[in-house]
Amino acid sequence: MIKALLLRRYWLLKHRFISTISFIILFPIIFHFSITKVMENILPVSSINVAYEIWVFPAIIFFIASSSTFAIIYRDFFDLRIHKISFLPITLAPFSKTHLIIGFIITSIIESFMYVIIAMIILSILIVEPLSWKIFLITPIFTFIYTFLLANIIVTFSIISERIFTFLSVSIFLFFFIVFGNGFIISFDLFPQKIGLILSYNPLSITLSELRNILFFNIINWELISIPIFVSLFWTWLNGTLLKRKLKQ
Repeated sequence: MIKALLLRRYWLLKHRFISTISFIILFPIIFHFSITKVMENILPVSSINVAYEIWVFPAIIFFIASSSTFAIIYRDFFDLRIHKISFLPITLAPFSKTHLIIGFIITSIIESFMYVIIAMIILSILIVEPLSWKIFLITPIFTFIYTFLLANIIVTFSIISERIFTFLSVSIFLFFFIVFGNGFIISFDLFPQKIGLILSYNPLSITLSELRNILFFNIINWELISIPIFVSLFWTWLNGTLLKRKLKQ
């Protein structure tokens, strides 16, 4: 099933190649100049004494992964279901609904992973400070974990939403939360203490926090790293159950 979904994504990309290439190239450039260059004038050095453009680099990669994952899940899971275009025949295939969810998520992660690699190359050219080899090796791994969790969240909204307005409103709120509530561009040290502590234990923020701990402090906390992984696995099963009840199949 994953092979068939990947082939489908390949044909879709082939028919909108120019717009896809533009997306891949422009997004990291836009994020770099609209976020990194602006914020480093305010915070030239992060709270952990690391140059801001280096500190925020993993977050920009996560932004790219978030944007691409949303676009893919929206089209493949929400838009096709709401408009009854090809989605229902796919659900009638001899696979469990959980396997169907996994297929869509893995497909979105693989495509998003391609965008992430290209974005990392483009950003490495734009950034003045030299990047450690660990950033290029470890960031894609944690991006996979992050995207796995985020894709499940978007899939849940896609299942329970019946109107485009509702889905987009919730998605906008989610993106605001990702930008300002996960320590992506502003360190939790700058939040009120209790709020920063609560936000730091959000599974999405844990992924980025632990990535930064590895990159900048060489600290690996497997217990915290395992939290978003297990949450994602449970959420995948939960999405399969929700889809089964939604479709009454």
